[in-house]
Amino acid sequence: MIHGDVLRRFYDDLLSDVARKIQISPTAYKEAVRHFDVVAAYIHEELSGLAHLDPVIYPQGSFRMASTISAYDDREDYDIDLLLELHINQFASPEAVLETVAKALRKGQGRLQFQSLEVKKRCVTLWYANMHLDVTPAVLIPGRQARVIGIFDTHPDRPDHALANPEGFAQWFDKMVRPQVVMDTREVQASTVPVPQQKPAELKTTRLLTVQLLKRFRDIRCDARDYDRMPSVLLSKIAAEAPQGHGLLADLRAAASYMAPIVARSLDVPNPACPEDLLSDRWPKKVSSQLMLYEDLNDLVSKLDELLQEGTQVEKKQIIRSLFGENAAAEGYRRAGERASAKSREGTFAIAAGGGVAGTSASAKQVVAPTHRFYGD
Repeated sequence: MIHGDVLRRFYDDLLSDVARKIQISPTAYKEAVRHFDVVAAYIHEELSGLAHLDPVIYPQGSFRMASTISAYDDREDYDIDLLLELHINQFASPEAVLETVAKALRKGQGRLQFQSLEVKKRCVTLWYANMHLDVTPAVLIPGRQARVIGIFDTHPDRPDHALANPEGFAQWFDKMVRPQVVMDTREVQASTVPVPQQKPAELKTTRLLTVQLLKRFRDIRCDARDYDRMPSVLLSKIAAEAPQGHGLLADLRAAASYMAPIVARSLDVPNPACPEDLLSDRWPKKVSSQLMLYEDLNDLVSKLDELLQEGTQVEKKQIIRSLFGENAAAEGYRRAGERASAKSREGTFAIAAGGGVAGTSASAKQVVAPTHRFYGD
C-alpha cells in the first residue's frame, strides 16, 4: 500500500505536468503579442483614422489574467481579447461605432496582415492563420471606479449600451489567485498597455493552475456532451472564490465541489469591480447546460477521488485522459516516468508511472515525494 501523502504528491506533480502541457506554446504567445503590438501601433497613427479619438488599447480576459489554455486537440487556435477605449459619446450608435473601428482596421489590412475581418455584436474580430484578435470598442466612464467603461452592443435582445470593467475584474482576480510576490505591477495609464509577459506553469499559483485545468475539463465535456460552455470570466470568478485545497489535486477538487451547486441554480454573478456588469448575463443559453455542467463537476470530484483509491494504473491513466485529454495525459505520465526513473537511480522510493514503487531502499523512512513547485496553496 502506497502511503497516502506520497500518492497525493504524485498526483499533485502529475496534474502540474498536465497543466504545463495545456499552456499555449511560447511561439504562439509571441505571435499573439506581435499581432497586438502591430495593431496598437497602427491605431495611434493618423492613417488609421482613429488617432484623433485618443485611443487607449489593452488586453482583457484570459491573456490579461495569465489563464489562457491551448486547444485540447493541440490546434493552435486561440484569441486575444482587446479593449479599445475611444474618446466618443457614451451613447453613440453601436452599429456606427463598430463600423468606424472596422473601417479603420480594414484600411490597414496589408500592414496588419490579418486574413479576414468580421463585425460581431460587441467587437471586431481579426482572423489570422491560427488565432484571432477580438477588438472591443469602449468609452471610459468618468467619475466611476478605475477603468469602468461603456461598451456598445448590437444584439437585439440586449441593451445597446452597458457598463463593464474587465481590467477591474482582472485586478480582483489577481488578488484572489496570485500572491503579491508574483503579481505584475499594472496600471492603465499609457495609450498602449502591453500584453503581460508569459509566465511558465511552474511560476503560476496552485489556484491559477486549477482555473486552467477547469477550463480544459469544461472544453472537453462541453464538446463531448454538446452543451454551451460557461464563459471563462464566469468560471474564473466562481473558482477564485472557492476554499483553498492543499496541493493541486485537493485544490482542483475543492474548486469543483464549490462550483457544482452554484452552477445548478439561477445565476446572478456581478463583476466585483462593477456591479452593473453581470458576468452571468450570457450563460446559459439553455437551462439544460447548467444541469449538465453540474453533473460534470460532480463527476470530476468523483474521478479525482478515484485517483487516490485502489485500482490499476491503466484505470488511473484513463481517468486523466477523460478529464484533460489524451495529449495532456500522455505528457503528464511521461514526466512522471522520468521522475520515477530519477528516484530509482538515487535509490529512493518513488511512485512509478505504472503505479508501483520504484527503488531499492528497504526503509519506509526513505520514501521521497516530489516537492511542490508552485507559489501558494
